Amino acid sequence: MDSGEERLKALGYKQELRRDFTLVSNTAISFSIISTLLGVTGSLPLAYNNGGAPTAIWGWVLVSGMTMTVALTMAEIVSSLPSSGGPYFWATHLAPRRGKLPAFAGWLTGWFNLLGQVAITAGIDFSLTNHIACMWALGNGHILTQKELLAVYGVILAIHGIVNTISTRILAWIATFSAAWHFVGAMVLAVLIPCVAPTHQSASFVFLEFQGADVTASGITNNAYIFFVGMLMAQFTFTGYDACGHMSEETKSADKTAAWGIVLAVGLSAISGFIYIIALMFSIQDPTDLLTGSANGYVAGQIMWDAFLYRYGTGVGAMGALVIPLVAAFCCGATSVASNSRMLWSFSRDRGVPGHRLWSSVNRLTGTPINAVWAMVIFAFILGLPMLNSTVAFSAVVSISTIGLYISYAIPIAVRLFNAKDFQPGPFNLGWLGPIIATIAILWVSFITIIFVLPNVYPVTYQTLNYAPVAVGIVLFGALFAWILPCGFGAKDWFKGCRQTLDDSAHNKKEYSAEPKSV
Repeated sequence: MDSGEERLKALGYKQELRRDFTLVSNTAISFSIISTLLGVTGSLPLAYNNGGAPTAIWGWVLVSGMTMTVALTMAEIVSSLPSSGGPYFWATHLAPRRGKLPAFAGWLTGWFNLLGQVAITAGIDFSLTNHIACMWALGNGHILTQKELLAVYGVILAIHGIVNTISTRILAWIATFSAAWHFVGAMVLAVLIPCVAPTHQSASFVFLEFQGADVTASGITNNAYIFFVGMLMAQFTFTGYDACGHMSEETKSADKTAAWGIVLAVGLSAISGFIYIIALMFSIQDPTDLLTGSANGYVAGQIMWDAFLYRYGTGVGAMGALVIPLVAAFCCGATSVASNSRMLWSFSRDRGVPGHRLWSSVNRLTGTPINAVWAMVIFAFILGLPMLNSTVAFSAVVSISTIGLYISYAIPIAVRLFNAKDFQPGPFNLGWLGPIIATIAILWVSFITIIFVLPNVYPVTYQTLNYAPVAVGIVLFGALFAWILPCGFGAKDWFKGCRQTLDDSAHNKKEYSAEPKSV
């Protein structure tokens, strides 16, 4: 029995999933879900349309630094509480033992994390759909209709569901391959595209020429507002790294490896993404056709196409370059479904979801929660349906995933900060810096939550509505309403938080003996 399984049993849970993940594969799954290749390539229009190259670059720098504060605090927590439940499990265990407070903290965190997990899968596969649509448009000039996009989106989700019916050993291999592909692919493109591009933009254009309210087509009149809206590209990219926690019950020595997995995934993504963005921005040939060219507004695809076109007289070579983020996006979606299905499985194991018996079952042959996998695939498809009628559906889905996940990250961080006396550190311990970093993390999450629920296109119409606050509001209202229902129907009467699954009560009384070490 390794330290991760020992800690799990000390928390009162039996080992049900197979521990096939190592430090490399655990880091790899979060690195793959962060996916700088997909995040930058697929959502670059969010930044470039809101301030140009400086927003893409400086927004990435700011978000990377602030995200690391969240990641460090989460790493400290997962080291102490390595469970597949992730944030909702942490919130339950860290909350003061006063009446229903622990259960309520876990209930609220769980539903926000569930919303974010569904939305991030939708956002990832929506990005992959747009990437395929870009390649299709560049290849034969046909622009996919909204219904065709939805069909492609559904097929991608179904394939990812099928991939996740296999064993964790295969998933661990996919995650490791994906991480290597992401890192090497980003470096290849960062060298290839600038070398192919016959001309390059000036440093002042890349770092300083902010395209403000007098240029942007969003209708926003405040430059700071424009910049903050453009940060959504970077902040959406830096989501899903709680996957290290969700996969902790399938990871060896998870009290150490899951914590370092979070930190390494965020750090490596920050570096590789920064290099990739700079390479793309310097390689722009004609800024005026990035939104109106043959790539149909897919900025990264247009940059690559123009680089080959201006050099060789044909953009066919760009199709080969676009295969790199295509493979990365596919692997990213597969690992995302793996992560969020574990969250649903764990939350259902603690009876936090209707039909919990169905979603908490584990297939005996594969050792994976297949029912939870397909539930999350179906929910992600439903969340993507508004793209049939909305021109800003992608921005809304991205906002929902970012807001939902970061609120679920902030709740356990806040509880750990204000109830520090009950926190029992694991091997990864921030020491006296912990409260300072946690405070910065909470302030940052509060800030981005406000920014990303605001409209990102004016005037606001049915077609341009940012429905992120609607989705977040529904989940918040639904979770609170379900909690307070009277006559024994409310979750306050039957949801007990984390349910221990060990029959041997001696395990439940066992204390975690790992000695904390400062990083």
